[in-house]
Amino acid sequence: MTQNAIDRKDKSTISMLIPFITSAIMYFSLIQHTERSSTSSTVLKCMPIFSLLFYVMLKDSKASRKANYHSRIFYGLVFSVLGDFLLNYELFEPGMGAFGVAQIFYIWAFGMKLNKLWIGTILYLTGFLAITLFFENLNTVIKFCLPFYAILLLTMSWRSLARIDRSDSYLRIVCGIASILFVISDGIIAIDKFFTPIKSAQTYIMITYYLAQVGITLSINDVQLYKTSTFTESSRQRDNKSKHKSY
Repeated sequence: MTQNAIDRKDKSTISMLIPFITSAIMYFSLIQHTERSSTSSTVLKCMPIFSLLFYVMLKDSKASRKANYHSRIFYGLVFSVLGDFLLNYELFEPGMGAFGVAQIFYIWAFGMKLNKLWIGTILYLTGFLAITLFFENLNTVIKFCLPFYAILLLTMSWRSLARIDRSDSYLRIVCGIASILFVISDGIIAIDKFFTPIKSAQTYIMITYYLAQVGITLSINDVQLYKTSTFTESSRQRDNKSKHKSY
């Protein structure tokens, strides 16, 4: 890919992110003038993720492996919107369930090929220690659901970070950072709700959450997805040619 092609691609990406940027600015500008559990606050909260869904729909994904990756990120965003909707109406357990499904789609997208168990070990130990801070403050249902969701969330972050195999794979680095921001966002929710109130918690939660989602969404532009798919297709073509020659 030439430098001009890269520049055009970057400009195209920025232009297609304008709806997300605009809706995120609108959220932080107007949300304080709305009531929680209202239609207006729900629309403001969900619009940035809807704009990321629109972004994924606009991106070309003809290569088979890339198309699979796109669809998994897309459905992760779909269930994230559902989770945002439910949480905004104080339906915490169903909202957490929706986000749990979103994490499963993200894990499915990132794959399990590169283990890097040390990353997972660090994340799981950190999550375990964090949950012990407020575990006794949880009701019976949350005591079961929260650890299960935490495992999914931390697994998502582990699989995202494990994909960073080269220093020049900047979109994978961005996606890895985004996964950590997702953990931080949900961590702030848990600490604020079950341990001790955090001043301006909602602002910190949404800033880290939106940055996390856009970072994960941008990973659909990873050229390594296309290269892997192209390599696989080329290998199949060579195999078919060799079979024909043998006849």
